[in-house]
Amino acid sequence: MQEKYENNKENTYMKMPFNYSKEEEEIIEEKVLGYDKLKNDLPALMQEKKPFTISTFARMYGVSDLEVCTAMDENMRTITSGSYFEEIWKELATWEKATVIIEYKGSAFEISAKISEGVFGHGFYNIMGGASAFEGHIKADNIHTIVFSTLPFMSLESLSVLFFDKSGGLIFSVYAGRENRQIIESIKTSFYQMKEKYAEKINERKSLVVYSSLTGNTKKVAEAVQSVIPNCDIFPVENAPENLDDYYFVSVGYWVDRGLPDAKSKKFIKSLKNMNVALFGTLGAYPDSPHALGCIRDSEAMLKKEGSNNNVLGSFLCLGKIDPKLIDYMGKFMGDTHPVTPERKERLLQAQTHPDENDLEQVKSVFKNFAERLRL
Repeated sequence: MQEKYENNKENTYMKMPFNYSKEEEEIIEEKVLGYDKLKNDLPALMQEKKPFTISTFARMYGVSDLEVCTAMDENMRTITSGSYFEEIWKELATWEKATVIIEYKGSAFEISAKISEGVFGHGFYNIMGGASAFEGHIKADNIHTIVFSTLPFMSLESLSVLFFDKSGGLIFSVYAGRENRQIIESIKTSFYQMKEKYAEKINERKSLVVYSSLTGNTKKVAEAVQSVIPNCDIFPVENAPENLDDYYFVSVGYWVDRGLPDAKSKKFIKSLKNMNVALFGTLGAYPDSPHALGCIRDSEAMLKKEGSNNNVLGSFLCLGKIDPKLIDYMGKFMGDTHPVTPERKERLLQAQTHPDENDLEQVKSVFKNFAERLRL
């Protein structure tokens, strides 16, 4: 099921509403999209003399900007907490020259200048340029992750500090300044000192599993998910925390009700914003059936509604034992619309043994991969 769904999901990425450059279209035509493929392709792509950036790779492969960084070789990036923003910014302000770049919907805006320190006030980190041409107001609370990157640009050496929001979107980048096309040596020294320093300060990110369960099926799957995600809390949906600010990754488990998550799970899913999210669920249909794939599509659509800004990593479904009361109800009152055919009866009987050990091992593998992509 998962393999079929991954193929289906990759196809949907081809329909994303981006205007690709000629270079991006060449890659898309030649390669299958997705995180694993990006991780495999990235070393070769970095050697090409093409204007690829973090955001370019994210659009091309259908992943978040931050996932591009996690796909890079560990020696090329240091990922640390956004809580160090002010400390890091003050160190960047010691550089004699830097280039700040903001990319938005395919356009890039940049300014090269000496960065000035700022002060907090009115909810912003306020940079009043002074002698510098660079000034502005940064919503520091929105900076969740900071990455020190040595990703080359057009095969040339490049050193940058990248600032991401909670869903893995790149807010802006600060690149080491150059003279005569070469990175200034004192800035290079400062960059690598910071890269090493903050590698030792990486905060342990918290994750959360929330589930709804009638017969215990989804609870069993939820516990398997929790077992492979570091520093992970777990709650039934009725007791889920209202404030999710402390959580970096949320996994939501549901049981399928008429092709959608059950009502309690649906309400929780729709409430999520600015979050890294993955879904899992149990149902009475085969997990690779059109019914199941439609459920995955419609469930993930709830997380992608306008303004939600969620980074949806994917979904997992497996067979699950159906509540006997529901089977009786279907037989008595839904015989015309959902007749208990021999095939349906066989499937319902098979579902009584699920989720089994194979299902649990599969979901562990899927969510372990999600955790690795987020560098948990």
